[in-house]
Amino acid sequence: MRTKLLTALAMASAIACFTQGAARADAAKPVIGVIELFGNPFFAEARKGMKSVAEKDGAELLIENANSNVGREAELVQTFIRRQVDVILISAQSATGSIAALKLAKDAGIPVVCWNTCIRSPEDKQLVKAFVTSDNKKIGEITGTQVADYVRQQLGGKATLLMLTCQTFDTCKDRRAGINKALAGPGLNITLADEQEGFQVDKARPIADAMLTAHPDAQVFIGENDDGTIAAGQAVDSKGMADKVKVFGIDINPQVAHAIVDPKSAVVWTTGQDPYAMGAAGVELALKQVRGKSLGDFYQFTASPTYSKKDIAAAKKYLETH
Repeated sequence: MRTKLLTALAMASAIACFTQGAARADAAKPVIGVIELFGNPFFAEARKGMKSVAEKDGAELLIENANSNVGREAELVQTFIRRQVDVILISAQSATGSIAALKLAKDAGIPVVCWNTCIRSPEDKQLVKAFVTSDNKKIGEITGTQVADYVRQQLGGKATLLMLTCQTFDTCKDRRAGINKALAGPGLNITLADEQEGFQVDKARPIADAMLTAHPDAQVFIGENDDGTIAAGQAVDSKGMADKVKVFGIDINPQVAHAIVDPKSAVVWTTGQDPYAMGAAGVELALKQVRGKSLGDFYQFTASPTYSKKDIAAAKKYLETH
C-alpha cells in the first residue's frame, strides 16, 4: 500500500510540475476544492456554511470526502491539481501522512487552507496559508472542568471513568490535553478504567456497550467527539444506567442536542463547536487568498458554545435552527 501511494504521489508530482503556473478558473468565479475527513453531521453542517458563502460570493465548490483514508485524500488532491482549482480547502487526515499531498499542491502553485484539522508544525506554515478550527485544548478543558465539578460535588471527589476517544487526530489530542489538565485538579481521585478509539457512532456503540459491561462500577463516560458522545449515551441509556453513569461530551449536532433536552438521557453536558461558522470561515479565507487579500492570523478559532441539562434552553434553541 505504501509503495502504491508513493508511486501515485510521484506521478502527481509530475502533473504538478506540468500544471504549475497554468491558468486556472476565472477569478470572478473561483473554484475551491474541498476535502472532508469523513461523513457525519458535523461535516454536513460545515457544508451548509461553505455553500452559504460560496453562493453569496459567486464561488464554485467541489466537495469530496476522504473517508478517513490518507490514500484517498492524496487521490483527491491529485484530482484537484488536474482540475486546476484555485484553492484547496482541506480537513487533513493526518498530521504527518497528509504532508506529501500538500507538497504537491504547493508545487502546482495551488494554495491550501486548512479547516478543522491540519498537518503538523512547522510544515503547516510552510505549506498552508491559514488554519481555521476550534480551540480544541480549551474545548477539552471546558468539558473536563464540568466532569471535575460533578465528581467533586456529586461523588465526593472520587469516580471511575470511561472514555471513547478520537486520538487518531491531532485535534482530539489537543482535547485530551485539556481534559487531562482539568481532571488533574485538586480534590479529585479519578480512575480511568478504560479508553478506546470510537469516533463514528456505528463503530463506537458496540465498544461503549462492551466497556460498560466490563466496568459496571463506572460513574462517568466522556466522548471526545459528537459520535462518541452519542454512542456513550445510547449505551448507558440502553442498559438502564442513566441514573448512575453521566455522559459528558464534545461537539454538538441535533442528536446530541436531543439527548441534552431528553430528561431520560444520560448525556448531561457537551462543549460544542460551530461547524457552520467554521465551514463559512474556511471558504471566506479561501476567497481572500484567491483575491489577494490579507488572511490575517495563521490560526483562527471559531466559537465553542456549551449545552447542559442544567439549562436546556441553549439546546432547544439549537434544535430550532438545525
